[in-house]
Amino acid sequence: MSALLFSVVIPTGGRGDLLARCLESLRPGVQRADAAIYEVIVTDDARGRTSEAMIRAQFPWARWVQGPSRGPSANRNNGAHHAMGDWICLIDDDCVASPEWLAAFQKNASDPSIDMMEGRTTIPDQTDNPFEHAACNEEGGVYWSCNLAVRREKFLAIGGFDEDFLEAAGEDMEFAHRFKAHHFTAKFYPEALVYHPVRLINWRGVWKRHFMLRWSILYYYKVDEEFHLSHSAARNVLRALWNLPLGVMRSSWYDVKRWNKPLWRRRWFWLVLRWLFFPFVFASYLYWVARFHRQLTVKQKR
Repeated sequence: MSALLFSVVIPTGGRGDLLARCLESLRPGVQRADAAIYEVIVTDDARGRTSEAMIRAQFPWARWVQGPSRGPSANRNNGAHHAMGDWICLIDDDCVASPEWLAAFQKNASDPSIDMMEGRTTIPDQTDNPFEHAACNEEGGVYWSCNLAVRREKFLAIGGFDEDFLEAAGEDMEFAHRFKAHHFTAKFYPEALVYHPVRLINWRGVWKRHFMLRWSILYYYKVDEEFHLSHSAARNVLRALWNLPLGVMRSSWYDVKRWNKPLWRRRWFWLVLRWLFFPFVFASYLYWVARFHRQLTVKQKR
């Protein structure tokens, strides 16, 4: 291994306040790992008012690079392109690393049988407010990109994140699918802890989250599970006509069975909206099944 063990990559874009909080948690002396073993790379998709000046003034130990402005997948790949460490550590700009985060990864980095280390992500301030947004990973196996360490050689071997995913939805799962398809190994380390504080979203954000479902279509095409490019677009649309209503009914039944569990207000809020928005989401879903089929077929022929 080289002296530089970790390259921490933070994709960002126009969220300077959140980024500053994340960087503060990674400051040498705050992290219990030796500062000599890691670098921090901020890859910034913003145009105009970037975070460059703030980083130079407040966090001179971090490295700022201009992002490609083609979505989070391309932005992470851009950061990985500039990385020099043996491991690429991924964390999102709205997360906070615990002081032992890198030290926990360091304890296991020398194990040659491990190609990916997945850390635990928890929500420290979650309430039963349906307008709160955050992600958690308490048991592993989901490979969220807000808390991962991947051997750089393995990351590059599979081509990093798929840049067809233009938003933060589904690209983690697709990356994990390819990672496992190459028979690389991953292990969950709960002591490598990252906090994902909640962010409040407005009604526009609520509306947008429902239509993020389209990226699941791209994921299914990519992994060749529910939708198949070997089939016709019409056949895939017919499959969607059956699968989406059935999936919504199943998830609704699952929520109903858990009505008295913690966070029940949040669960019921999203259950009701799921059905109110269903006609619009359903139409959008069918459209994207056909559109992704056409786009990927053209790309496949090139």
